[in-house]
Amino acid sequence: MKDNSTRITSSFPMSAMIVIITTLFNLLILSMVVSAFWSDILVLEILSLTFLIVPALFMPLRLIVSEKSLRIWRPIGKVEIQIADIKSCSMIEDSRKIFDKTIRTFGSGGAYGFLGRFRHDTYGKMRFFVTHSGQCFLIHTKQGKYYVISSPKREEIVEYISKKSNYN
Repeated sequence: MKDNSTRITSSFPMSAMIVIITTLFNLLILSMVVSAFWSDILVLEILSLTFLIVPALFMPLRLIVSEKSLRIWRPIGKVEIQIADIKSCSMIEDSRKIFDKTIRTFGSGGAYGFLGRFRHDTYGKMRFFVTHSGQCFLIHTKQGKYYVISSPKREEIVEYISKKSNYN
């Protein structure tokens, strides 16, 4: 669904490492589901299926940048950042500077990507929507929130947000 104000639309392609981690995670959980099914342990079946389905529901699918906002669409809900609320937006050239100093506080640290809430030594609390660590950019809002987002169109997105927002 593309409206007249949509400027940039991007998907969230997964890196090879994320595909491998996600595949191994899903195989492990599926083996737990099968084992629970054969053992007739209903609680384990439900728990295993929950671990299989829930992470996929929060995986980012599409990134849409319009004149007014940046939206991340997921199977459950969307995340929206108003362009007017952005204090700075920059590309992350070396993702190790972010990932090496980050601790996951709630979310996924590899399966379906790096998704959820993290804590960084320098930036503090951050939200990650990363499916490819080589394509990241950092958004800092006027409210003091930090977002790390990946997109194959990151250069175009950072340039567009820099022109539209008032932090320059």
